[in-house]
Amino acid sequence: SNLTTTLLAVAANLSYVCLYTPLKQRSWLAVIVGAVPGAIPPLLGYTAAHGSIDMPGLSLFAILFVWQVPHFHAIALFRSEDYGRAGLHVLPNDRGVAATKLHIVVSTALLVLVSVTPFVLGMVSVRYLFVELVLGAVFCVWALAGLRPQAGNRWARSFFIASMPYLVFTFVALLATRVG
Repeated sequence: SNLTTTLLAVAANLSYVCLYTPLKQRSWLAVIVGAVPGAIPPLLGYTAAHGSIDMPGLSLFAILFVWQVPHFHAIALFRSEDYGRAGLHVLPNDRGVAATKLHIVVSTALLVLVSVTPFVLGMVSVRYLFVELVLGAVFCVWALAGLRPQAGNRWARSFFIASMPYLVFTFVALLATRVG
């Protein structure tokens, strides 16, 4: 639809193929690199509609970028043996389960902070802020439950499953409460 959107789409595809894919065999940090192309779709929509990259579009990108970190680390916890057999590096195999759970808690807390930026930027009404703070509190409590010593694969799977409606409800709230 415009040059900015086209260049972002090309960058997403190139970074996925040329950076993320080969890095999976070398480092658990691939999850961070892979979160970039994974978070570009809402930015593509924003730039297609507005023609430029600015703070509202970047806030949508940031929400999806940060969301992917705890989401993927949860998968890595309950599928760590499969990743190991495939020769792919994930945080639980490289740094341990405790480090992975801590990453999940920290990135979930960061997600809540990032998720309120649409309100701070005036994109949505105060109703969004209320919904997001409730969703975020529930999601953070779920993440913190993973720090219990007995929290194992069952918790990781439940957290992974919970991460999907969290994201859906966040974006529904964005649409339902948008201003302007």
